Amino acid sequence: MEPVLLGVLLVISFLVAFAIGSNDEAMAPAVGAKVFTVNVAVAIGGLITVLGAVTLGGNVSEKVGSDLVGGLTLTTEMVFAILISMAIWLLIASATKGLPISTTQCIVGSVIGVAIFAPVIGYAGWGAEAIDWFVVLEVFAGWIISPVIGFFIAAGVFAVVRRIQKRAKGLSGLERQERLASYGLAAFLVWTSLSRGGNDVANAIAPIVVLPDFQGTLDFGSINLPIVLLPLLIGGIGMALGLIIVGRKVIRTLATEVVTLSPSSALSASVSVALIMFVGTILGLPLSGTHVLVAALIAVGWVSETPVQMKQVKDILVSWIITVPISAILGIVVLTVIQGSF
Repeated sequence: MEPVLLGVLLVISFLVAFAIGSNDEAMAPAVGAKVFTVNVAVAIGGLITVLGAVTLGGNVSEKVGSDLVGGLTLTTEMVFAILISMAIWLLIASATKGLPISTTQCIVGSVIGVAIFAPVIGYAGWGAEAIDWFVVLEVFAGWIISPVIGFFIAAGVFAVVRRIQKRAKGLSGLERQERLASYGLAAFLVWTSLSRGGNDVANAIAPIVVLPDFQGTLDFGSINLPIVLLPLLIGGIGMALGLIIVGRKVIRTLATEVVTLSPSSALSASVSVALIMFVGTILGLPLSGTHVLVAALIAVGWVSETPVQMKQVKDILVSWIITVPISAILGIVVLTVIQGSF
């Protein structure tokens, strides 16, 4: 591919990663529990996200890239359409209502829409038959099963924590336990951000890592580095900047508008998210950390009998339901515009 065109693709991937970072709510439990300020949360989250993207992002990128379309190679126009449509919907959701959209749903919807519509405007070899529907089913199952598991893990952990708290001697003993919980929360959120970085970067760069230009290695004397590290690094930096510059609104939404959190309840939710996202990332499963976190927050509210703001939860659920079809439609529209321009 021409270097200029390749550079444009990397720039668009960076912008998509920026949009993904702007919708990253992983640090919300620490802000809700008043362990971190928003500024500290986005700074720590940004740094860890870059590390996670570079070290853990490869496996998931393949799942939502080449695997989803049965190993076919996306054309340059398709890659442009997928990335641009994702960025549009993510930025709209983040900048308007601060709703935590699943980036995994964005890319899956965009890829499906583009692949199915491609033959209509002259791309041979594509269509519904080009989609590996088993992979789609696997991804959809992960979206449904992971928050259910997340709910029960968070509820179980918090139930144990509350039982331990009942043994605390006086108010000072309870305060000491909450202080310890805040330290544990910080540690688990670092782990969560590492996994989320590896899982979410795939949503920004998956369409380009399957291109031949990013296969092979870069040789620096005796050191050989995979070329794919370049888009992984660019994606990680983009997500970090998106989180730092725009992501505050989404963090505040989940930190304050779903359920009231203490360090111990926030820790319980974060343990659940960290475990599920880490396992999913290692296995190369494109899970939605947003789905798992919201389910975990509802779980700790249920265990503690703290009121859950169901209106906010309903808004989030609606946004999840419409994300795949909206992403598919946007992908079709953008591909049509790009094809007309070319």
